[in-house]
Amino acid sequence: MIELKKSSLLLSVTLTALLVSGCGIDNTGDNVVGKSELVSVTPLFDVNASTMQATVSAIKPGSPAFGIKGYRMVYKTHTSKGEEIEVSGLVTVPVPSALILAGLQQQGKSYSMSIVSDQHGTIFPDNEAPTSSVIATHRPSATGTLFSAVAGFLTIQPDLIGYGQSNTKPHPYFIEEESASTVVDMIKATLQFATKNKLPLNGQVYLTGYSEGGYVTLAAAKEIEANHPDIHLSGVAPMSGPYDLNMTGMGVISADSMARPDFIGGIINSYALTYDYNLSTILNAPFDTTLSTLYNASDLSLTKEVIQASLTNDIATFFTPTFRGDFLSNSKNALRVDFVNNSVDDYKPTSPTQLYYCSGDTIINPLLAQSASAKMGVPAIDINTTLDHVPCATPSYGAVAAWFVELRSK
Repeated sequence: MIELKKSSLLLSVTLTALLVSGCGIDNTGDNVVGKSELVSVTPLFDVNASTMQATVSAIKPGSPAFGIKGYRMVYKTHTSKGEEIEVSGLVTVPVPSALILAGLQQQGKSYSMSIVSDQHGTIFPDNEAPTSSVIATHRPSATGTLFSAVAGFLTIQPDLIGYGQSNTKPHPYFIEEESASTVVDMIKATLQFATKNKLPLNGQVYLTGYSEGGYVTLAAAKEIEANHPDIHLSGVAPMSGPYDLNMTGMGVISADSMARPDFIGGIINSYALTYDYNLSTILNAPFDTTLSTLYNASDLSLTKEVIQASLTNDIATFFTPTFRGDFLSNSKNALRVDFVNNSVDDYKPTSPTQLYYCSGDTIINPLLAQSASAKMGVPAIDINTTLDHVPCATPSYGAVAAWFVELRSK
C-alpha cells in the first residue's frame, strides 16, 4: 500500500495555520442514512491530543493537533454479481484538544467534522490493508493521521473487497461497480456510526486516493453524483490513477515490456474472474494456469516481490500473439470492451474535482490524468516533474489535504 511515512506526513503540519478556521463550518445539509449497512465497530487505538501534540510540535512548534480514535468497521456491500457480502474499513475520528476548541470559541464557531474517504493504492497480502495493517503494527494509518490528527477530518479508509473482513474473496481490481459500491456503502455506514455516537458531522464529504485508490475515488464520485444525492460531495481529488483503462491497456500491451507485471497480472486475473475469460486464450503457458494462484490476499506470503518473480516483464512471453494482435487492432476485443465499460473518466463532475499527478511517473502514464482532465472538464495538477509513481504520493497527499482544508473553510 502506498502511504506517507510519518516524517514526511508531519511536514504537512504547515497546513495547521488554516485548520482551526476550517473547523466548525455550518451544516451544508444532513446526509440521509438509508438502509443499514453497518454490522459492527471495534476500537483499535486511542491516542490523546497531548501525545499527538508532542509529535506535531516536534516538527512545527505551536501547531495544534487533534487526538485520534481508530475503529475497525464491518459493513455490508455487494459484488457486481449481486452477492451481498461483509467488508471492512478503518475509521479514524479526530478528538479536538482544548487549544483547538478555544480557538473555535474565539471565532464564535462550534466544532464539527467533515468526512474524508481515502482509498488505498494497489496492495497484495492482506496485512497491507488499512485495518489489517493497524492491527498488525498497533500504529495508526499515516494518511489517516494526516487527515484526522493534523487536519481534523473524520477519515475512513475502506479495505476494499478482497481484504480485511472479505480477504477470502477475489479483489475486483479496476472493476468500476464494486470499487464504487464499497466506498459508498462505507460512507453510509459511517453516517450511521456517527449518528449513533452523536459525532458532530457537518454534512461535507470529500474523496481522495492514490494509484488504484485514484481510480476507486473517481468510480465512487461518479456513482454518488449519479445515484446518491443524499451524500453531499464537497471535494474529489483522485491522484495518479489509471482512469481510462483502454488507454492504459493499449499503452501496456503495445510495449515490449511491463514495468510492473504484478499490476498487469492482477488486472487480467480480476477481469477473468469477473467476466469468465478463458485465460488460455489470453496468456501463454505457464501463466494461463499459475496466474490465479498468485492473487490470494489471505496468503501473506504472496507479496509483490513473490508475484513479480512468478511472472515476466516480457509482453510477448506473457500474452499469446493471437490475443495481443486482436487487442491492439480490434475495438470489439472483449477485454477492450470491458476496459471501456469500466473506465471512470466518462462523466462531467458537478462537485469540485481536481486530478493530481507527477509528470515523471513511469508507472501510471501522466497522459491519463491529462486526458481525463480534458474529457471531464476539470483541472489536472502536475505536482512534480521528476518524481516517479511511489514518491509522488507524499507531495500529492499534502496538496490534497491543503485543498480540502481550503474548501472546508469556505
